[in-house]
Amino acid sequence: RRMFPSYKVKVTGMNPKTKYILLIDIVPADDHRYKFCDNKWMVAGKAEPAMPGRLYVHPDSPATGAHWMRQLVSFQKLKLTNNHLDPFGHIILNSMHKYQPRLHIVKADENNAFGSKNTAFCTHVFPETSFISVTSYQNHKVS
Repeated sequence: RRMFPSYKVKVTGMNPKTKYILLIDIVPADDHRYKFCDNKWMVAGKAEPAMPGRLYVHPDSPATGAHWMRQLVSFQKLKLTNNHLDPFGHIILNSMHKYQPRLHIVKADENNAFGSKNTAFCTHVFPETSFISVTSYQNHKVS
């Protein structure tokens, strides 16, 4: 499933001619499991163990700073799953757990890649983007 609502960000302050890679990962926000009861989210116990993290690389990567700063960057194609055996590279989440997306901006190396020890990068966390993952609507008013 695609993440809804989709994650969008406005990027500024990049070198217009330098190439960058934009990635997202999604990490547990706490160590609780939740339930929706009486129209609100409540802690319902201890979280299940988190799956090994996966990264979602924006499909425009690598691109110049000018490209990224031109308009909102949308991660609408990012897909989530609760299938722990997912073979498609989707980000694996446990249902009814709270998560925090993190945006990583990585300066591309001469091979338009990243991963060397000297790769420059920064990470941005926006607390307002945290969410509880669900596999079905938890509000009877939404069907």
